[in-house]
Amino acid sequence: MNIEKSNGKSLMTKINNLAKELGIENPQGVTIVRLEDTEDPNKKTLELVQGSWESKAPWFVIDKEEKVHVLSTLESILHLIRSLNEAKYENFNLKLEKAILENLPIDFNDVWVVAMSEIQKRLTESKNKNLLDIDIKKLVKDIKKHHPNLFMQLKDLQFPPQGHQ
Repeated sequence: MNIEKSNGKSLMTKINNLAKELGIENPQGVTIVRLEDTEDPNKKTLELVQGSWESKAPWFVIDKEEKVHVLSTLESILHLIRSLNEAKYENFNLKLEKAILENLPIDFNDVWVVAMSEIQKRLTESKNKNLLDIDIKKLVKDIKKHHPNLFMQLKDLQFPPQGHQ
């Protein structure tokens, strides 16, 4: 079956690019099927365009509007969701770490413990339980305001006067 061009770009090129983005090593070997209507409005047929019915990799499905869909196993989708959640959590931690370090902590771990405690408190009190909705910079500024002893103050640092060695 010939896959027509969609908006000047062939669907095969689009599918190959999508496959590469999904980390599929051999995008030319992916399974591609076309979803076709039948006389029965409750039934559709799948026509194999490329690849194999036995392929375990995600399948690419082309609908009648030439839109490309990806069909995958539930395990793969759950793995993807877990990976995204881990990445979001890691990103949040990195942003928190950066915000703490920007405020010159005396002991990073002490500030981290206070920050985690404050985050737990805010999540418990909030209707929205989304960790990502917490303004990290404001959180650290609030900690610095309420616990100034955890942070260095630039005015407290002693520098030798200029011109002396």
